[in-house]
Amino acid sequence: MGNSKKRSFLRTVLLMVNLLFIFGLLLSYAAAYISPARYWIFPFFGIAYPVFLLVNIFFVVFWLILLKKHFLFSLIAILLGLNFLLAVLPFRFSSNLTVPPGSFKVMTFNVHSLYGKTNRNYNPLTPSMVMDFIASEKPDILCIQELFAVGKDYKEVLENVKKKISIENCYFHNYINIPDISKINAIAIFSRFPIVRTGSITFRGKNIMAIFTDIVQNGDTIRVYNVHLESFRFGNEDYSFYSHLTEPTGNNLKIKEGSLKIFGKLKKAFVSRAEQVELLKKDVSKSPYPVILCGDFNDTPSSYTYHQMKAGLTDAFREAGHGIFGNTFAGNFPSFRIDYVMFDENFAAFDYRKYNTDFSDHYPVSVYLKKIK
Repeated sequence: MGNSKKRSFLRTVLLMVNLLFIFGLLLSYAAAYISPARYWIFPFFGIAYPVFLLVNIFFVVFWLILLKKHFLFSLIAILLGLNFLLAVLPFRFSSNLTVPPGSFKVMTFNVHSLYGKTNRNYNPLTPSMVMDFIASEKPDILCIQELFAVGKDYKEVLENVKKKISIENCYFHNYINIPDISKINAIAIFSRFPIVRTGSITFRGKNIMAIFTDIVQNGDTIRVYNVHLESFRFGNEDYSFYSHLTEPTGNNLKIKEGSLKIFGKLKKAFVSRAEQVELLKKDVSKSPYPVILCGDFNDTPSSYTYHQMKAGLTDAFREAGHGIFGNTFAGNFPSFRIDYVMFDENFAAFDYRKYNTDFSDHYPVSVYLKKIK
């Protein structure tokens, strides 16, 4: 085979690979609109969206260098998903730092039970450092997930937290019923503004997946949701398996068993979140007040969860954030943006920030909001 034929054959193979990744990219778009409760395979393409995107960007550049019109295939596929692209890359080089008068600061933070980044290397100073960090940022509304404490009356714990962060008003709810008052495993909302009403949303009649508070800010009542949707529930052995997955001495049987176990947990979580978001959407749609929704979705901007929840709401990162992907998960698995602040048309966003702290396996995020209607 001559050199020209070899080059032609190689280009044909690369074009086939390119088309395969274009197909994968299109399937990742479909994942945002097809419920995992009906077709569980699609969210696996959705979670791989960054990979499909980057490979297609590579092929756009590659074919342009070769002066081949094939670059249009990937370019068109990327542009078809412009809405997805803007959710991971808002094409803004800095956040809008000018915060207008009358704005208030909203923060959401999954504190990982106050264990620190991993619970295997627990630092007893972490709870205090977390509270010091929050106090220094002075949020007006704070949504916390995985607030954990044991050994003290929960009222004493909450009073200590409120005193530490200088916020008086609070509503919390344990994820499940805990009769022992000396243990907290809760989701909580802290507010500098008066709280006039509270509520919670349960999943399958047992687990709390969201709470809300109606607060009065400058004479207006606002409903604030704090959300914590189903996690993948990875244990230490799953993280250990992942970290050793690429070792050449790996046992094929163990790799198969570990992969199937992780696959099963991913599938179960995708389906659960699809059911949870339907319940949450119904509750949000009935709100008599303007809505702010914060929390840990445990899902990415290319997911069904995100796109269902975002309907009628604005993502603060897209409105006022900057950077690429904006990852908020700091754990051992691939990092994604899974923590969000969303709001309805009654608000505008300014100065969105993600804090690269080591206090948790999540990064806290904050944004200033101003009521405009």
